Amino acid sequence: MRLTLPAALLALAACSPLPDTVGEAAPAGTMWRLETVNDAPAPYAASLRLLKNDRVWGITECGAFTAEQTAPLPWLEFAAFAPETPSCNDPGAAAFYAALRSMDFAEVLENRLLLSNAAGESLFFLADPGA
Repeated sequence: MRLTLPAALLALAACSPLPDTVGEAAPAGTMWRLETVNDAPAPYAASLRLLKNDRVWGITECGAFTAEQTAPLPWLEFAAFAPETPSCNDPGAAAFYAALRSMDFAEVLENRLLLSNAAGESLFFLADPGA
């Protein structure tokens, strides 16, 4: 009996593959609103939408941006920002870009998204039901 249970679990896993990226794990079309930075209330406004095609769409006080996120779960790597830097001199937007670039891991659970890194820094988002 011990040999058949692991075999059954492997067969089941093969039928329903796990998502490859955080964009595939997140509920489709979810807009994620930044709530906390390093466990403190977010000092700036920012939102993200993680798309299934490894693209990211976001918005800060400086306006919209796009990026790529292609690392497989649970890892995270943002790259190819457009614009490469915020399009205005808002310190919050610059801090958000820098924070995104420093994140290494992603966790999605229902209406919550946590991005974190090995240094113990984190960005916590909630799904925005009105977006």
